[in-house]
Amino acid sequence: MNSSDYIDYTNYPEYKTGVFLWKILPPILIILGTTGNILSIIVLRRKNIQKSVCSIYLIVLAISDLFVLYTGLLRQWINVVFEVDIRELGTGICKLHTFIVYFSLDFSSWILIAVTVERVFLVWFPHKAKTACTKKKAGISLVSIAAFLLLINSHILYGHEDKESVVNGTVSVEKCYYISDEYNQFWSSSWPWIDLSLFCGIPFCCLLTGNLLIFVKVLFSQRAVKRQIAPSVQTPGSKAQQRDSKLSSMSVMLFTLNTVFLLCTTPISIYLIGYSTWADELVGRGYAVLDMMWAIVNILMYLNNTINFLLYILSGSRFRREFKRYVSEKNNETVTVRNDSITRMNHLTAIQNNRDDTRTTQVPVFHTSA
Repeated sequence: MNSSDYIDYTNYPEYKTGVFLWKILPPILIILGTTGNILSIIVLRRKNIQKSVCSIYLIVLAISDLFVLYTGLLRQWINVVFEVDIRELGTGICKLHTFIVYFSLDFSSWILIAVTVERVFLVWFPHKAKTACTKKKAGISLVSIAAFLLLINSHILYGHEDKESVVNGTVSVEKCYYISDEYNQFWSSSWPWIDLSLFCGIPFCCLLTGNLLIFVKVLFSQRAVKRQIAPSVQTPGSKAQQRDSKLSSMSVMLFTLNTVFLLCTTPISIYLIGYSTWADELVGRGYAVLDMMWAIVNILMYLNNTINFLLYILSGSRFRREFKRYVSEKNNETVTVRNDSITRMNHLTAIQNNRDDTRTTQVPVFHTSA
C-alpha cells in the first residue's frame, strides 16, 4: 500500500465506522462481560447448582472469558483510543500476550466441547453417569484440555524476536517480528487453518453432533415415557419429572450456548482465512471496508465471551431460579442491616432521652435540699 492509498483508505467512511466501533463498543462489552461472568461464578457456586458437574465447566468458562476480554478486547481498545499497542512494549510482553489471547480463546471453545460430551453421556447412559461424570473427572478433563492447548500454542513463545534493520544508515528495531521467513510463511498460511480448526472447526463438529444426540435422545425418552406411563400416574412433583426438568433445563441452556458460540465465532475464522487473499486484491476503498469488517467480526467474537450470563438467564430455568434466590437473599440482608441500624439508632436515642430526663429531674432536687 503506497502513501496515497493510505490517505484515501483512512478518509473513507467505512474506515471511520470501524474506528467508531472500536472506541464505543469494547468498554460496554468489558463492563457487561465482567459483571455477567462474576455473577455467573457466584450463582454457579451456590449449593443447589454446584451439585451438578456441569457447573464446574461453566465456572471455568466464565474465568476464561474474563481472560479473553481483558487480554484481547482491552488491548484492541487501548490501541485505537490511545494509539498504544501493548505488544510493542517488548518482545517478551508481545509473546506472552499473544499466547494468552490464543490460549484463552481456544480454551473457552474446548470447555464447551467438554461440557457437551458430559451432557451426551448423561443423557445416553444415565445409570453410569454417577460414576463416569464426577467433579474429579471434570477437573482431569479441564487440565488435559489446558495442557493440550498450551502445547499447540507454544510456538508463539519462540516464534518471534526483535528484528534489526538498517535504512540509510539508521538502525530500526521491529518488536516481536517473525523469527524466520519460514515461520512467517507458517504464521500467514498454515497457522490460520490450524487456529480455525482449534477455535471453530473441531468445536463446530463436536457441538453440532452433541446437540443432535441430546435432542434425539431426550425426544425419544419423552415419547417412551408418555406411552408407558399413564398421565395420572406422573404427579407434578414426582422425582421423574424433577429429573427430566433439570435435564431439560441444562440441555436447553447448553444448546443456546453452543448456537451463540457458532454464530459469533465463525465470521472471524472466515475473515482470517481469506485475509491474505483479499488484501492482495484490494485498493483504495477496499482497505477501508476490510478494516471495518475486522472490527465487526472481532466485536462479534468478543460478544460471545460477554453474554453467557444473559444466555443462562434466558434459557436456563434452574439458573434463573437460583439467581432470583440470590437477589432475594441480598435484598433481605440489606433490609436486615437497615432494620438493625434503625433499631440501634432508636436504642441510642432512647438512652440519650433517659439521660436527659434524669438530669432534668435531679436539678430541682438539688436546689430543694440546699
